[in-house]
Amino acid sequence: MAQKVDLLIIGNGPAGNNAALAARQADPDMSILILGEERHPEYSAPALADYLAGELDLAGVTVNTYADYARRGIQLHLGDEAVEIQPQEKLVTTASGAQFQYGKLILATGSFAVQLRRMQGTSLPGNFVMRTLDDVDAIAAYPAKQAVVVGSGAIGLEGALALKQRGYDKVTVVEALDWLSMKSFDKHTSDLVADTLRSYGVEVYSGEGVQSVEGEDRVRAVRTSKRVIPCDLVLWGVGMRPQTALAQKTGIALGALGGIQVDDRMRTNLPDIYACGDCVETTDRLSGQKAMNMFWEPAARGGMVAGANCAGREKEFNGSVALFLTYIGDDCPVVALGKTERDLQGTPYQLLEDENHGHYRRVLLQDGRVVGAQLFGTLEGFNLLLDQIQKQEPVDTTLLQREDSGKYPALHLSLAAYLQQLQNRMKKFSR
Repeated sequence: MAQKVDLLIIGNGPAGNNAALAARQADPDMSILILGEERHPEYSAPALADYLAGELDLAGVTVNTYADYARRGIQLHLGDEAVEIQPQEKLVTTASGAQFQYGKLILATGSFAVQLRRMQGTSLPGNFVMRTLDDVDAIAAYPAKQAVVVGSGAIGLEGALALKQRGYDKVTVVEALDWLSMKSFDKHTSDLVADTLRSYGVEVYSGEGVQSVEGEDRVRAVRTSKRVIPCDLVLWGVGMRPQTALAQKTGIALGALGGIQVDDRMRTNLPDIYACGDCVETTDRLSGQKAMNMFWEPAARGGMVAGANCAGREKEFNGSVALFLTYIGDDCPVVALGKTERDLQGTPYQLLEDENHGHYRRVLLQDGRVVGAQLFGTLEGFNLLLDQIQKQEPVDTTLLQREDSGKYPALHLSLAAYLQQLQNRMKKFSR
């Protein structure tokens, strides 16, 4: 017999867990159950690199324990994949045959790591991705001392350093594009990242794509367009895709980018079914276009909106902003948010940048608005810039000189002071 719940959430990541928490806060009496394919309660995906490096144990990456769920009155059913949704009957069936009848359903199925399966050698033992806790456990258990990391997103950069810290003799990052994290960084920021990686003993090659993985019984080398790199492990960090197979099978509409279509209340095209997190398409606040901004912040916020609406509260999701945040080593944050110079080519814009004492700040303005920023080695001004990029309001840099400046909110004044500091101390260009 199917277990009946008021709210069933498929997915145990930040979107699903924030949905459960928001629903519980909105309705203390509704029954809530999280159904997860993985066997672990919620853990921090951004902390997986520290777990691989050996800096954190399992307890250190765990976000919510079983006791936490019990205290909040949230039920768990883990290690069992949802394989079928019958929307007419409001019934979900798992791989083990368990069935759940829901009042409201939230899909928070997340994303999966891309691996180039059609490329020669990618099925050999020694090919890995780093998306889940089990992925990291598998990497840690595999006997290897030389690694090639393919791709330079957050997973690639963090994974490369983690493997080096773990004691690998040689770690090499290979990026097909002209410079590291080209979609997030302008070249100078990328060069700083590459130099820092090299200072930790990681080799870096950009502008050369991987052509094949060599080996007969296991990984022995990676062949790029320019060289052959001996290795016994390959870590693929070439991107993420939305996990939408279950939604598509159910008849839930997908968008042009392959993510689940939702409205501003995170509702899908089917009654009483919502979706949130990496599996959904959102509206990018800067471009106004649909985007797959697969980051923690929009996933968590979308989950809160979906959960609140399922519990009877009226909440709206107001879009997402591309946000790249990682650490290169213990004390070197790297942030990119909004647009890059490449995005603004052919249009008028202003660039402010400063580099001193190992810190670098880069801010892009267009039509009087902050549209992009990159920080290296510092988080100074991060919250101000993020707030401004999200609001997309014109910046008044003259506030500090005006007699009526006292009537403006502290955030406006702080932003004006921050940008004035850049204008006074930093190189200033108009393009």
